[in-house]
Amino acid sequence: MMPRSLKGLVCWIGCVGWVLGAVFSSEAATLGSHYPFGGEGVLAATVPPPGFHYRVYNTWYNPTTLKDDNGDDEDVGLDLDVFSMVHRFIHVTEKKILGADYFYDIIVPLVDKDLTIAAAGVSDSQSLALGDTVFELFGLAWHQPRWDAAFALAVIAPTGEYDLDKPASPGLGYWSGMLTLGGTVYFDEARSWSFSALTRTLVNGEQDDTDVRPGSEFVVEYGLGKEIPINDKLLVRPGISGCAYWQFEDDSDDGPGTLADERKESYALGAEINFFWLPPTLFQVNLRALREFGAKNTVQGSQFVLTLTKSW
Repeated sequence: MMPRSLKGLVCWIGCVGWVLGAVFSSEAATLGSHYPFGGEGVLAATVPPPGFHYRVYNTWYNPTTLKDDNGDDEDVGLDLDVFSMVHRFIHVTEKKILGADYFYDIIVPLVDKDLTIAAAGVSDSQSLALGDTVFELFGLAWHQPRWDAAFALAVIAPTGEYDLDKPASPGLGYWSGMLTLGGTVYFDEARSWSFSALTRTLVNGEQDDTDVRPGSEFVVEYGLGKEIPINDKLLVRPGISGCAYWQFEDDSDDGPGTLADERKESYALGAEINFFWLPPTLFQVNLRALREFGAKNTVQGSQFVLTLTKSW
């Protein structure tokens, strides 16, 4: 039997998935988001044991359509390709608060976008550049034999360049606050079968140039997985993962090309597989593919995520 700390690391996909870059035109306050979903899935709400952890999320996103308020296709000649490389530096401390491990982390996204909207005469691109940075300085992680839980508070700072006249800007031009809550349930004593769900609530500030404050947002990412020992050095965990997104508050005003009361909504479902090399290597590779559906007032497409994790 593995000790709990090592078992937590073996199971970990991560507590908080991070900024993958604004995936649509920065001209429209309501169309961007500081948390495009899909970064996490199986064991999303299980935080690693005390130590230092480095993760890099590599995401390829190719939305093929823009959806209107009824969920119908908008014929605007959309051509969008996004690649993001998000670096996350995590420290889970030995300090206990309310019986939980205290942790903090910083997330630094690099974003590459190529955008064309024929109907609007828009054509813009941005090579890999700094996006908006996440500072999560207060997080709590609980671990019990049959469940894990996580709570965290973060501030997202507009460190990426934002220009109203550059639709492919890597930044969104406003601050956000983010609350994270989630839990994982294990269906057997060996903790090999798990279901996890992680929620984020975002409250946004006013966007530069447009003076529009995007409405508050709610995201849930979830996954059902099974851990399979391959040998004494490798564990494999396949699973089904998905996510959902709702904007639950109107924007403060109409923006360029947007209406304040047209709220965003989207869903995605897919599969993933995680490879974990046991000590002394302590290295993970996670592959996830998701297909979006049911979108309103935003883009819809597919994404592929390759996540690498090294722990000490």
